[in-house]
Amino acid sequence: MPSPKKALSLVRVVATAAAMAAMALIGPSRAETVPSAVYATAQRLIALDGFRRLNLYCEGSGSPTVVLDAGAGDGMAAWRYVQAEVAKVTRVCAYDRAGLGFSDAADRPFNLRGAVEDLHSLTSAARIPAPFIYVGHSLAGAIGLLYVATYPDDIAGAVLVDPAFAGELQAMQAVLPPENRKAMQEAFERSLEARRACLALARKGMLAEPSSQEARDCLLVDWDGDPALDPALRQTMVRLQTLPRVWEAQISERQSFLPQQGKPDGLTAELEGANPSFGAKPLAVLTRGVEQGGPGVPAADTAKVEAEWRAGHDRLAALSKLGDDRIVPGAGHYIQIDRPQAVIDAVRRVVAVARLK
Repeated sequence: MPSPKKALSLVRVVATAAAMAAMALIGPSRAETVPSAVYATAQRLIALDGFRRLNLYCEGSGSPTVVLDAGAGDGMAAWRYVQAEVAKVTRVCAYDRAGLGFSDAADRPFNLRGAVEDLHSLTSAARIPAPFIYVGHSLAGAIGLLYVATYPDDIAGAVLVDPAFAGELQAMQAVLPPENRKAMQEAFERSLEARRACLALARKGMLAEPSSQEARDCLLVDWDGDPALDPALRQTMVRLQTLPRVWEAQISERQSFLPQQGKPDGLTAELEGANPSFGAKPLAVLTRGVEQGGPGVPAADTAKVEAEWRAGHDRLAALSKLGDDRIVPGAGHYIQIDRPQAVIDAVRRVVAVARLK
């Protein structure tokens, strides 16, 4: 079994390699992007409950407003290739969840309910008019499902980008040979162990001026595997990785994917019985076209795991009478990085349909 540091490095190397392979396949030409300076400092710090603040950045004009919500452990910089283009057709806002980016530390362990209530409070305090278009990547897809189940009148439509869904780990494990069924969970656990080691170093102040290889490994910023990440933004992201609150938030969010003491994972448990529905509201689900399987999954079993992933997304698209599930060729899990135009086009489609209602 590799050491925690090697496990963390391996996850990053695999992510970067997959992204570079996708880039080689499609060679995307990127249009206007949000300036890196936006992510170098806090933008609007919106107080939710009198003192705890979330970082928010909005641009453009028009309605409905689009709200961008990043995946597990990611800040708003994950939308750097999408936001400026969407802003050409309507107002669009991205934010950092509690503890991430420039938002204040969370005051409780992560769960979907807390994220939903934070977003509801944020949109109210920042006067983002409802109903809005919700765009969520990965974990944020599950946040969007619970949000629409809780505050249906707030949502005019949604775009779910390679989203998480209830029971995903169990579904993908079920199609694996018995000897490999724990592979994904064990890989997640090793990744969490590595992140906890980095958190311990951050709490000791040993990441600010890293003098050991294990400390430097913690600051290898390529979470979304983007080979085109510019130096200024990379420097900002490295600086954020020295902060304990960021590691705490990343760990807490990723723990929601893992079963605990024989119980379902937190994501599945919270969505159970929520009965999310988009009714006749436009819903676009985007699914990666590059088969990645899952962490720890042998290559021979990748196709089976991907089939379950896509089937889960088909079920999500069926939550709306206007639901649409599209596979994006050449894109890995971070579709907004590999194929940003696919996300931009999906958001524009959903905005156009919402405006007709």
